Amino acid sequence: MPTSRPFAYNPGSQISGTLKFGSLAVGTPTSGVTGNPRWFNGPDEELGYVIAQSVSANTQTVPDGSNASIGFFRSTALTENAFISIAQVVAGNQTFASGNAAYTWLTGNSYWASWVPYSAGVFKTTYSGYFNDNVGFFATATPASIGGNPATSVQTTSIFEPAQDDGENFSCQWLGYFKPTTSETYTFYTSSDDASYVWIGNNAVSGFTTGNPTVNNGGLHGTIEKSGTATLVAGTYYPLRIQFGELSGGDVMTFSYSTPTITKTTNVTGLVFYNSTTNGF
Repeated sequence: MPTSRPFAYNPGSQISGTLKFGSLAVGTPTSGVTGNPRWFNGPDEELGYVIAQSVSANTQTVPDGSNASIGFFRSTALTENAFISIAQVVAGNQTFASGNAAYTWLTGNSYWASWVPYSAGVFKTTYSGYFNDNVGFFATATPASIGGNPATSVQTTSIFEPAQDDGENFSCQWLGYFKPTTSETYTFYTSSDDASYVWIGNNAVSGFTTGNPTVNNGGLHGTIEKSGTATLVAGTYYPLRIQFGELSGGDVMTFSYSTPTITKTTNVTGLVFYNSTTNGF
C-alpha cells in the first residue's frame, strides 16, 4: 500500500501534532490533517526516500494545477547510495560519506527527509509474561529484567537469547533493520525454545501476524530450528521484527542467515541497525 504523509507551508509557530522543519509542517501518514493551512500529500515513500523543502513565493506547481510553497524530491530506490545521491544534488553537489551525514545536513538546513537516523544494532526489550503466540502482547506488556536479560539492550554482533536458563514465563522482542550486503535470496533461521517469529520487510512494521512471518517457529516446544526466505536488494534497510517467548523449562533463541554465496552465520555485525530516536523503526 502506498505510504505518504501530509505537508503544509508553515512559516509561523509549530502546528500541534506535526513536526516543524524551517517553514515546513510535516504530519504523519495517518494524521489526517485538514483545513488551513493547505495540506499536500508528499510522494509515495515506499518507492524511494523523500526530501521536502519550502519554496518561496508560492511558485511550486502541484499535480492539481495550482501552486504551492512546498517542493519534493524522491530517490530512485530505497538504498543508502540512492539517498546520498539525491541529497548531494539537493545540497548543491556536496559530498556525503553516509546517509546519516546527508540527513544531518538536510535537517540542519530546514529540509525534511524520510531517511531514518540509523544506529548500529537491533533494540531488544524483555517482558514479564509469555506471549503465547499473541503478536499484540508486546504492545501492552511490561518491560522487565529477567535473569541475564536487562529490560532493554542493543545487540550489535548477534541476535540471541542465551541458552543459560534465564528463568521462566518471559518474552523478548527485537526491532530494527536488516541491511544486506548482496542482492540475492536470504534464508533466515531461528533456533528457539519456545516460540519465535521473524518478519522482514514492510509487514514487520505493521500488519504482522502469525500467518505472515518470514520465519514461523511458533508454539510450545523444545529447541527447534525453522527457516524462511526473502529476496533482498543490497544496501536497502529492511524493517526487522523478531518475537520470542519462554514459558517453562529451558530457554534459547538464536537468529542466523545464509545465502547461496554466504555460509550460514549468526554474525550480523554491520548488517543490523535501529532508529535510536524511537528504539525501533
